[in-house]
Amino acid sequence: MKKLLLFLLLPMAFNAQVVGTWKLANQAGALGVGPGLGNISWWSNSVGDLTTRACLFDDSITFNANGTMMHYMDGQTWLEAWQGANGEACGTPVAPHNGSNPATYAYDGTNNTLSVYGFGAHMGLAKVINGAEINSPLNAADTITYLTTLSNGGNTLTLDINFGPGYWRFVYNRTQVIPVSNYNVTFRVDMAQYTGGGNIGNGVFVNGSFNNWCGSCNPMTNVSGSLWEVTLPLNPGGIEYKFTVDGWNDQENFNGTEPCVDQINDGFNNRYHLVANDVTLPSVCFNSCDVCTNDITFRVNMNDYVAGGGSTAAGVFLNGTFNGWCGSCTPMADVDMDGIWEVTAPLAAGNIEYKFTVDGWAFSEQFAGGEPCTVTNGGFTNRAGTVSTDSTLNVVCWQSCTDCPANIDELNENGIVIAPNPATTDLNVSAKSAIQSVAMYDVNGRLVQSVVVNGVSTSLNISGMNQGLYLVTVTTSKGVFTKRVIVE
Repeated sequence: MKKLLLFLLLPMAFNAQVVGTWKLANQAGALGVGPGLGNISWWSNSVGDLTTRACLFDDSITFNANGTMMHYMDGQTWLEAWQGANGEACGTPVAPHNGSNPATYAYDGTNNTLSVYGFGAHMGLAKVINGAEINSPLNAADTITYLTTLSNGGNTLTLDINFGPGYWRFVYNRTQVIPVSNYNVTFRVDMAQYTGGGNIGNGVFVNGSFNNWCGSCNPMTNVSGSLWEVTLPLNPGGIEYKFTVDGWNDQENFNGTEPCVDQINDGFNNRYHLVANDVTLPSVCFNSCDVCTNDITFRVNMNDYVAGGGSTAAGVFLNGTFNGWCGSCTPMADVDMDGIWEVTAPLAAGNIEYKFTVDGWAFSEQFAGGEPCTVTNGGFTNRAGTVSTDSTLNVVCWQSCTDCPANIDELNENGIVIAPNPATTDLNVSAKSAIQSVAMYDVNGRLVQSVVVNGVSTSLNISGMNQGLYLVTVTTSKGVFTKRVIVE
């Protein structure tokens, strides 16, 4: 009986953390969507939307202690065309997304999930369900599960949901604020450009009005490269602070005109922050209000992309975690017209994810996952790297971890001929001396077909292959010859 009682109490205890009434946060970015978890670069609501979509922002959701939930829309909510509306506008809620059906919920504080149960029960936007955006009210889900983050002392609930091509994010605030005694404040400092006389090996520290400028009582942790970090629970209100090295052996020194320095005329120039919520402060350079940056040069070879029928006329771009996957805000250039596009970006130290795109987000690199230059997070596979110092990255072929193979017709001493090119049904290969083997690879380096040859010619059947660019490798006693071939 005791075990059963414990089993019953645990879900109730978890639910208690979200019991109450919630509304979408009255702020820009309360609704947003993007390619990755926490990324809302594709679209997010503006300050103006708080007025335009006021009928959505005044909807409330109440989680009751008994596990039931109520979605109150006060006769109006935001409608879209898939719900029968004439464009997007405020209107009468449409069943089953009108809060009329019975609904329950379960909050899991261990796995940080919130599940809502009931036909049409939802958070944020009605169209968003796990793995999809529905196009008809008839396709409403019975269950939707969101990833959750509780912050600001339990007063802010952030929900994320993977709908297939990306993630939606919905940020809610309690209508009745729970009094908070402490907020979690994360301090971050980049020591990459530190030139002082202190010994970083003896530690980096944060000192301030909250710890009585104690010296070494709040050590920071070297989390990555030159980045140091510490999270402290602090009372609401204004704080002064600065970063120091080896206790008080070295410290930041400001002249008082910097934008991050307090304006208190007390003879001391310190950093200032108003503690009002859980926050991760921006990573700053030691003795500076700005981020430490490293000049990273990215280079991508687009020759195979163009040879395969693609066009770079609309531009090649760099997109990543460092620019919010913005689309076209970081254009690349091919100054010498050799097909290799470059851009140098000032980036903060730390881990980055990125990919190359064409025409903003019209075309982007696609990786299968598991490639040595990629990482997969939240169902998305991107290039990955770590920024620690100024550097020029190796040239890579579009959608590849290595550079494009050279087209070495000028080295073709064996008289190898690969024709026709482009080809549709058969690809003929011939040479002056015996061919040992012929292999075809796609642009990702995957072997498509191969054949062992004992003669000066052979033919490959390509009638069943997908259209696109391929690499044909011919091996003879004189070496290996590679040529790009287009299959139409």
